[in-house]
Amino acid sequence: MPVPNSTLLGATRGLLWLILGLIVASALLVVGVAIALLVAWPEIIERFRGSPEFVNVTTLRFPVSVLMLLLIAILGAGAYMIRQLQALVASAPSNPFIAANAARLRRVGWALVAAQLLAIPLHWTASGIAKAGSDFGDMGGISLGSLLAILLAFVLAAVFEQGAAMRDELEGTV
Repeated sequence: MPVPNSTLLGATRGLLWLILGLIVASALLVVGVAIALLVAWPEIIERFRGSPEFVNVTTLRFPVSVLMLLLIAILGAGAYMIRQLQALVASAPSNPFIAANAARLRRVGWALVAAQLLAIPLHWTASGIAKAGSDFGDMGGISLGSLLAILLAFVLAAVFEQGAAMRDELEGTV
């Protein structure tokens, strides 16, 4: 039996692949910038000396390294979430209310928790590097939208778990 919104599911599949590609490209960019920073650190310090954006360029090496690691970890959590959502969407046409999808949604929730927790030290690190009020200094931190997404993922996981249990019960009575 075809799913009524198969066009929407197809568009969702494509969008999830696009987002995953953007996450991978972003991770490669962060790694590339980290390597460039390692290679050209003295030139970079000279370039940004006296910059209105940064607090003190001479003490940036360690915080920038921490920032790069946090960004990679957050992007990794994002890629993991997208892969879980891809698996969930792939099962939607045939049998969405299965225990595996409830587990996938729960894993998405935990990945969102991890990303939000990583965003806190990301904010501390960025605000220690850049001057207050700058775009760079304001990155990261606690997000209301992220907190709502976490709640939504866990609530949907419980709904899918209940739907799977009801489906199993119904199949057992037939």
